Amino acid sequence: MRKNLFVLFILGLIFSCSDDNKKLLPNSSGNINNISVVINNELWDGEVGDVIRENLERPIYGLPQIEPVFTLNHIPSKIFSGFATKSRTILKVAIGQKEAIKNLTNQYASPQHIVYITAKNKEKISELIIENLPSIYSSLYFSELKEKQRRILKNTNNTQSLKQNLGLSLKFPSAYRVAKLDSNFVWIRRDIKAGSVNLFVSKLKKTSKDIFILRDSISKTNIPGPTEDSQMRTDFSYKPNTQEVYFGKTKTMESRGLWDVKGQFMAGPFINYYIDLGNNNMVMIDGFVYSPGTNKREYIFELEAIIRSIKF
Repeated sequence: MRKNLFVLFILGLIFSCSDDNKKLLPNSSGNINNISVVINNELWDGEVGDVIRENLERPIYGLPQIEPVFTLNHIPSKIFSGFATKSRTILKVAIGQKEAIKNLTNQYASPQHIVYITAKNKEKISELIIENLPSIYSSLYFSELKEKQRRILKNTNNTQSLKQNLGLSLKFPSAYRVAKLDSNFVWIRRDIKAGSVNLFVSKLKKTSKDIFILRDSISKTNIPGPTEDSQMRTDFSYKPNTQEVYFGKTKTMESRGLWDVKGQFMAGPFINYYIDLGNNNMVMIDGFVYSPGTNKREYIFELEAIIRSIKF
């Protein structure tokens, strides 16, 4: 039964979109990583709500302060009508005769993604969410990444620097500028009120060096610190987390953690990807944020959306 539910979940995600309906629908609303949870008060205030909050509001690994993966906005089922239906991302949970998880696209507005969960009682709903959490989480997370990339495409930087120097391309906002460029390295950055959002790409020969030793070596050579002989380095007092992920069919290693500058009050989060290109070549892509005293979830998420747009 669970396996069938998973298959139906994926098929629903693939086939639920209708381009014809999309043209007729009003625009959706909602910030990136904000989810409207449509559920009655009894379920929200009980175990079902606890399961949803525990798993979707869990802290993002690799940020210097606690920030949730998603911001959840509760909408009681009885008032889900009118403007509330225009929310861009919706998790709808209800008691029903059938045990099911469905992905619906552009039902009330466009673009819109809805995950609809039903089961016969509250215990079954909690069980269903827990057993299918990886699929539910991934569906919501990658829907948000797709939306972020769609927004970036509205105003992209058209520089050909990465293509000409590294043989690859990234889609990033026009607010970013090229800060440094050479035959195998490109650094782009966006200045913000409290600091900067940065990304570097380095193409080099495959090496057996530890990912973080390599990262620190690249940044030492190419990204100067605020004073002489200072440079960004990985902060190992907060253990970086590394896992295998895929960009389409391309396998890569993703690392998240913190960086700092020795002797300076400078630090922040980073997200790093190490990609084997074959033929003894590799590329390292690293996004890092300096923005003291502010939340950094959206900056890191933007960097991930940019990095995942890579084309070789």
